[in-house]
Amino acid sequence: MTDNALMSISYASGLAHASRAAPHLASDAVEQALARLGDTRAAAVLLFLSADFAHDPRPALVAAARAAQTIAVAGCTALGVMNEDDWLLDTPAAAVMLLRELPGSGDQAAQPRLTLAAPNTIDLAWLDDQPIRYGGVAGDPTGVGPYKVWRQSQICPDGRCEMILPTSDIALSRGMAPISPAFVVTEIEGFDLKTLNGRLAAATLRRSLDHLPALHELALATLDENDRPLDCWPLVSLNPDSGVTVAARLLPGQRVAWMRRSATAALAEMRAIADAPAPAAALMFACAARGPSLHDGQDKEWQTLTRAWPGTPLAGFYGNGQISHLGGSNRLLHQSVVLAQLA
Repeated sequence: MTDNALMSISYASGLAHASRAAPHLASDAVEQALARLGDTRAAAVLLFLSADFAHDPRPALVAAARAAQTIAVAGCTALGVMNEDDWLLDTPAAAVMLLRELPGSGDQAAQPRLTLAAPNTIDLAWLDDQPIRYGGVAGDPTGVGPYKVWRQSQICPDGRCEMILPTSDIALSRGMAPISPAFVVTEIEGFDLKTLNGRLAAATLRRSLDHLPALHELALATLDENDRPLDCWPLVSLNPDSGVTVAARLLPGQRVAWMRRSATAALAEMRAIADAPAPAAALMFACAARGPSLHDGQDKEWQTLTRAWPGTPLAGFYGNGQISHLGGSNRLLHQSVVLAQLA
């Protein structure tokens, strides 16, 4: 590769893993990415660490900052991490994306914001502030923490961070398929869905399934005038009165359908995303229930993307939630993959 070709590269990723969580994994990943970048320093580092680092990631942050020669290190801990070379779960690991330059100031209020947060610190009012957010929620195998989020090489005490990147597009895969016909909401009380088509809500759900799976695999979709899904809302609980608590305020008369996670639907959506021209780089935020959990131990969605975009720098993680902009507002999602394309 010529010097001119190297200078045209704006992003590069790195990935390192070992049998224990040691700070050098962060610097190893950075040094690997610097070699790809063809430089000795970077303007900024996105650093995603496996949950093994969550008790005290500060030595790893220092190692990454020193290796990249910048304090602009942002990221979080996660269930697993990835780049374009591999995805890793259940092992101490570090993934990085290096930026050769920081984006110009411009009209920052209108630019999409990469947003990272710990599950216990998400404030929906904060989430919906500013025009467009995308990103992921820190995760771990237990779902109870600890979680860490950092920016400028420092742990964020409020468990949240955001930054502006040159984002050209944000794609979303919900990985859900309908399992029922369309229904009309006929009775609602707060977040409790009481009846659909005059029938008890839980009864319509049970009749749509051979057996009831874990609740996190299910959702309720609101439909457009052609009965196509608009939004998928998580189910919070099945209630003793045969109502269903849904994470949305529905209205009588709305058309809805029950949904269930689907490996077939997930792969079809990722293939559609991968049909687009390859970006300069990409960030991938996947639900822990997607990837290998959905595809018999293999992340076929990651494979679809990396095969379609060979050589495109990629970094991301498996987390406890995803963030994307839908229907004019920022949403906290589950069972999803959010893919940000960088220019």
